[in-house]
Amino acid sequence: MVSSQPVQQNPQTDETVLLSARMEADAARGDWESVEAIATRLRSAVMQVPAEERRHAVLALQRSLENVRAQAMEARGEVTQKLSAIRRGKDATRAYSDTGGDDSTSRATGGDF
Repeated sequence: MVSSQPVQQNPQTDETVLLSARMEADAARGDWESVEAIATRLRSAVMQVPAEERRHAVLALQRSLENVRAQAMEARGEVTQKLSAIRRGKDATRAYSDTGGDDSTSRATGGDF
């Protein structure tokens, strides 16, 4: 039977939940340095949560970490796409230069071909 009395949470549990939420918000903004700092704080904060409340704190943290991981994977994909575009641009420039079609030929002859 479930008790109808409200559960009294420990301040350490509240801190863990708040840090988890903050970490998610920072990940959504792309503030990865803050995410790393909060992750470090969370490791010690979880250990300060009383054993009887730790399961709740760990489950909340696990959900937050899944969201942060999804944000990180999305950001990684965006960076990979941008790097690929830059690499394609450099490869195209190099190929164009190798074929002798650079602007120096056009300038030297005084016009376009």
